[in-house]
This record gives sequence, structure tokens and C-alpha cells, in this order.
Amino acid sequence: MKRAACVAGLALLAGAAVGAAAQTEIRPPRNYTLTNARIVVAPGRTIEQGVVVVRDGRITAVGAAVQATDGGLTIDLSGHTVYPGFIDAAVSRGLPAIAGAGRGGGGGGRGGGADEGGEQPELSPARAAADVWAPTQADLNDLRAAGITIAGLAFEGGIFPGRVSVIAVRDSDPGRRVLRSPVAQQIEFGRNTRGYPGTYIGALAYIEQSFLDAQYDARVQAAFEKNPATAPTPSYDSEHRALQPAVSGQMPAWIAASNVREIQRHTELARLASLTNFVLVGVQEGYRVPDQLRALGRPIIASLDYPAPRQVSGRPFELRVAPVSGEDSVGAEADSAAARETRGNAQRLIAAGVPVALSSRGITPAQFLARVRTAVEEGLPADDALRALTQVPARLLGIEAAAGTIEVGKLANLLVVQGDVFAKDNRIRQVFVEGERYIIPEPAPASGGRGGRGAGPGGATAVGEWAGEMEGPAGMMAFTLTLQQEGTELTGQLSTEMGPVALRGEQSGDEIALRGTAAPPGMAAMEITITARVAGDQIRGTLDAAGMATIPFNARRRGPGDAREGGR
Repeated sequence: MKRAACVAGLALLAGAAVGAAAQTEIRPPRNYTLTNARIVVAPGRTIEQGVVVVRDGRITAVGAAVQATDGGLTIDLSGHTVYPGFIDAAVSRGLPAIAGAGRGGGGGGRGGGADEGGEQPELSPARAAADVWAPTQADLNDLRAAGITIAGLAFEGGIFPGRVSVIAVRDSDPGRRVLRSPVAQQIEFGRNTRGYPGTYIGALAYIEQSFLDAQYDARVQAAFEKNPATAPTPSYDSEHRALQPAVSGQMPAWIAASNVREIQRHTELARLASLTNFVLVGVQEGYRVPDQLRALGRPIIASLDYPAPRQVSGRPFELRVAPVSGEDSVGAEADSAAARETRGNAQRLIAAGVPVALSSRGITPAQFLARVRTAVEEGLPADDALRALTQVPARLLGIEAAAGTIEVGKLANLLVVQGDVFAKDNRIRQVFVEGERYIIPEPAPASGGRGGRGAGPGGATAVGEWAGEMEGPAGMMAFTLTLQQEGTELTGQLSTEMGPVALRGEQSGDEIALRGTAAPPGMAAMEITITARVAGDQIRGTLDAAGMATIPFNARRRGPGDAREGGR
């Protein structure tokens, strides 16, 4: 009887996977109904208690009066807030180093491939970031933990390092991560130690001349096509040809500029090169020239990589005398004032009417959300902060029709937070990227604790062996769930009389999420997802197969003397 119930239950799962059996890849379920949540649809638009329905990676319904629908997994988010997924327009995580990165960077040849050290050349304007992006699993995890669901891939350093691409920060189907490419032409101001330009001033001159040459080549090409009998034969330069979309304004030019001097010089460069469609990237000292930036009528990408107080423009020339002994209180107060000004950069620019997208350029994803929260503490309104993390970068990247708000038809990119996402003590609990759900594990404790990393309050960890039952069409069937911790991941297996299923996943607080592929004998393989909550020595949850069959289960933790029944 036990075996018959088990076979019947697995037959139910197999039936759910019939439609997926012919596919080349089995994907985890992406159908969810999120209920009883506070929903921040967009800056200034909040539903205090509502429902979001996710089907096949898209938002199919959202509102206060939406009825929860059958199919997929229903998640009660009482006490939680759902936000649009963050969009970071300038992420370099997972991109290769550039040979001429920084003012003191190494060399690199014109064009060509990577140099002997594996670095990419600094003069490759036609290179798309998506073509060389190679993220590790840690890169993806760290971006999602910061709330970043979509990233603009942008190189750091070089001169013409390449073109920006837009990607979704999800694990499955890597070939479908790229949402747009190319998006923009990058202009940095590094150096080439193997030849010209080897200095910052040389890079300025080189960039200006390259754009003038690209304009000239375009005019010659147009004249030849119009009248080949009399016009001069055009010459071909791959670098100039790659720059022509930026010259014509068809593709935005993203121009790096951090301090006041760079903002002024690089804005003048754009004027001399006749660049009408450009975006300044970095702009950490924009608060010193807000009126100038507003007059440009262009959006900016503001990095949260703040300069040290004594590196702010003009600080070395301040006239003050340090005391012969004792604490330099005047200097400390000046440093503190400079730090407050840099942290208030975004607030000053937005108040001046400059469209701002916030970015992690120059810092780690782990620092990103903390610095956004600091900016809010320094006076940046929460709605403006959210807009700078969603709608403005979505427009800059050309994906505003697909992302940036929680609306029907848009990608199901969502953040689930217990409380306010900009409050320091709150953290992101779950992230959805195109409907794929990720539970964000708790940070490692500063010191030892009972439960270890991933354990819930009071040491409630999922690690161990669990014996339980789940409902099948012919009654209850027994199973064993064995879990262990590997770094930030949970691994283990689900065992029944039909064989084991290897699982991988994570624990966040008292919630766990596990994924695996079941391949019962004589049946089609199917992707399964287990979502459950740990309460002491009890665990309750559901098992989903291919997004269609949902089976509730409960289990208890086995002790050393418990009999081993029900699983293999």
C-alpha cells in the first residue's frame, strides 16, 4: 500500500511535467501569488494591502481587489512590503579587468584581444560587455542580496573600453540573461602605457580627435554613396566606425566624470565633439555644480563610491593651521562636513532638477544598499531614492516598458522586505527576477552562535534529517529530507521509495527554498521546488513540480534513536 501511494504521488508529478518533457531545459516554477502584502507599485504609489500575481516571469495582476488564483505557489506576505526590483545602470562585477584601468593602469594595445595577463585592451569601442561578462555564482548572489535584479554592464577604466549591455541577474538559462545590447558607448579616461595616449591630458586629446575623425569618415562615406563618380574613396578605420553611432546621436555616449574638474572638462569635450546624446557617469562631486548639470538637460549616473573627505576638490588648498599638539578638532569638523556633503550628493542634484540614477560603480554590491540608506538619512526622500533605483535607470537603459514598476505586463522583478527597504535594520528577504524566486540568506553573524549561518531565530536551522509525509492522490506517502550546510547554501536530498532527489537551496530566517530534478524510473525528468518554514523540530511547506502540482507536507527532525522508516 505504501509503495502504491508513493507511485501514485510521483505519477501526479510526472503528469505535471508532460508538457515540459520535450523541452531542452527544465526550468524551475515561476508562478506565484503574493498575498496580503504592502505593495509599492512605483514612487508615490502604494497599495497598503494587496496581491501580486506572477505567471511565466511576468506580472499578470496587481491590486487591492485582486483575487488569488489557483496554480503556482501562494505566499502570504503579511507584514512585508513588495518593491520593484532595483536596477543598477553601471555594474562591473563579472567583467574582465581593463588594461588601462585608472590613471595609473597598465598598458594595452589598440584593438586586439586580451593581453598576456588576461586583461582586456583599453581601446575596443565595438566590444559589447555582454560578450565578455563571466559572473561567478557569488557575483549573482551578491547583486541580488543588494536588491539588484537588472544591471547595466559597464567597464571601469580604459579609454574606449566597449559598449554597455543590460542583463537580468538570474541563474537559469544564461543565454537569455541579456535584455539589450549594445545600449551605450563608454568613454573613460585611462591611459595606454605602451603608446599614445599615456597621460590623462593625452587621453582627452585622443578622444576628441577620434570623434572628429569619426565624423569626417562618416561625411566621406555619405558623399561617396551619393556620388561615387566624383567623391573621394572612403577609408576604413574600425575604431572610428564603431564610434559613429555615438557621433550621430543614435547611441548615447556614457562619459566618466567624477570630480568638478572632470565634470567641466568632459562636458566641454562633449561639446567640442558635437555629442548631443550623452550621460555623465560617476559625478561624485556633482553637488558642487548642480546648476551646471541641470543646464545640460541630461540625466546622470551617480556613483555611491564617495571620495575621502581630504580628496574632495579644493581641500588641499584650504588655509588652516593644525595645532602643535592635541586633537585637530577644526580639521575633524571640516572632514565631517565634507563627508556629509558627498553623502548628500544625490539629494542636492535631484533637488536641483537633475534626473539621477544611483549606481554601485566603484564599490561592492554589499556596500551599495548601505550607502543608499545613508543617502536617505542625509535627506534624500525615499520616493526619490526608489525612483533613482528603478524608473530613471530603466529609462537610461531603454527598458522602461519592461521594468521599473510593479505593473501588469512587466517583468516580475520584485523585492520582498520586512518593513521599509531603506531602514537600516531591515533586510531584503526575497528577490524575484523574471519570476524566479530567490530567498536571501541572513548575513554571517559577527561572532559564533547556536545555529550558524542561515539559522533562524533561536538557532532554528534546517540542517539535519527530517522524516515526514506528503499528500498524494492515493493518500499520504512517507519521505526523508536530509540537509547540510555548505557555505551559504543548503544541500541534501529528498528520499522516497522511488529513489533520491538531490537538492540545493538556501535558508533565510526560518524559511527554506530548495530546488532539484526528479527522474523516477520510466518517467520524464521534472524540476521540483520545495518551500517550507522551520519551527524548532517541525517543518511545514509545499513541493511544486514544474509549476503545476503543489503538494503540502510536514515533517519532524529525527533524533539519534529514531527509526529509519519511510525513506531510503
